[in-house]
Amino acid sequence: MRTVLVISASRFYRESLVRLFQTDTGLRVLGAVEVSELLRQHVFQLQPEIVVLHPGPDHSDFAAVRTIHEAAPEAKVLVVEMKEDRGAFLRAVRAGARGFSLRDASPVQVRAAAHKLGRDGLVCPLPLILALFQAFADGLDSDSVLLGALSGLTPRELQMANLLAEGMENKEIAARLNLSLGTVKTHVHNILHKAGAKHRSELKQMVGSQ
Repeated sequence: MRTVLVISASRFYRESLVRLFQTDTGLRVLGAVEVSELLRQHVFQLQPEIVVLHPGPDHSDFAAVRTIHEAAPEAKVLVVEMKEDRGAFLRAVRAGARGFSLRDASPVQVRAAAHKLGRDGLVCPLPLILALFQAFADGLDSDSVLLGALSGLTPRELQMANLLAEGMENKEIAARLNLSLGTVKTHVHNILHKAGAKHRSELKQMVGSQ
C-alpha cells in the first residue's frame, strides 16, 4: 500500500483528492495540508511515498516541491490540475516533480498517475512531453535540473547535484542531509558518471546554481 500526502491551498480540492484516494485500497492517505511555512515539518514527520500537489493559480507554490524533496528526498511529487503552460511546467520539472496531470484529467487518470509514481514511473501528458522536446531544441544548458532529471538521476541525486552546484563540499553535504561521508562520496561518484562529467567543476557548469 502506497502512502499519500495531499497538498493544496484549496480546502475543497484537498477534500476532493482525499475522497478520491480513500476509495483505492492500494493507497493510504496520511493527511491533507495547505502550502505553508509548516509544510517542511508535515512532510518530514509523515515521510509520504507520494505527494500530490495542487498548485495555486499563479504556480508560486512550485517552490514547495523543493521543500518536499529536502524533507523527504524519496517522495515522488505529482502535480495535478496543470495548465498547458510550458514555463510553469519546466519550473515544476526543475523543482523535481516527477508526475503531471492536466486540468482535463479524470479522477481515474489522477489515481492511475499516483500508482505509476508509486512504481517509480514517470507521468507526463503528451502536450507537456512536447514542451520537453522544445526545451531541448531551445538549448538545455540553462535548464539545469531538467538536465539532471532526464539523465536518470534519482530524487536524492538531484538534490545533491544542486548542492554541488552551490559549491558545497562533501562534508557540508553530509551534514546538511544527515548522511555519512562515505554515502555522500558514493552519490557524488554516481552523479558524475550519470551526468558524463569528469569532475565537480564540470558538473557545476552543467547544473548551474538554482
